[in-house]
This record gives sequence, structure tokens and C-alpha cells, in this order.
Amino acid sequence: MTSMRLLCFLLAGALAAPALAQTAAPSDAGVAKPNCTKPVEFPGSLATDRQRQTWQKDYTAYSDCMKKFISEQKALAEPYLKAYNEAIDEYNATIKVFNEQIEKAKAAK
Repeated sequence: MTSMRLLCFLLAGALAAPALAQTAAPSDAGVAKPNCTKPVEFPGSLATDRQRQTWQKDYTAYSDCMKKFISEQKALAEPYLKAYNEAIDEYNATIKVFNEQIEKAKAAK
């Protein structure tokens, strides 16, 4: 086996080992769900003003509740998204260096 093939083989093994050691993703069992009451179907043109006002109030309450839930979930996810993006950036930078080293080794041959 040539030294270039050996280098590629070792590099592939080193990169695959951490991926194989990762744990399985958690199930959705512990994931929060919104607890917002949906408004009933829109009352339509035959509804009274009182029915439309009640629906509008319920619609606004539902909308505000969902926006709050979404905002809270986004805040909880931000540290994980930051770590995810940083890991991707580190991986890309490392692979770029390895690829440059491999190309240098090929050119020196």
C-alpha cells in the first residue's frame, strides 16, 4: 500500500471514530408541546357582532400564546444551535487543512 493510500485510510478512520461513538437521538417524548387553545371555526357572515368579537378575542389569545411558546422554544434551542454551527465550522476548517495536506503530499510525489 502506498504511503498516500495509508494516509487516506488513517485519516478516514480517525474522522469516522467520533461519529460512530455518538449516542442516539432522544425521542420526542420529552419535547414540550404548545398548550394554546385554538379558536373555533370562523363564525362567518351570518354571525352576530358578539360572536365575531368573541372569535377575534379567542384568535388573538391563541396567536399570542403560540408566539410566546415559539419564542421560549427558540431561546431554549439557541445554545444547541450555536454548538451545532461551531462544530460544523470546526469540521469544515479541519477537513480543509487535511485536504490541503493531502494535495501537498500528492504534489511532492
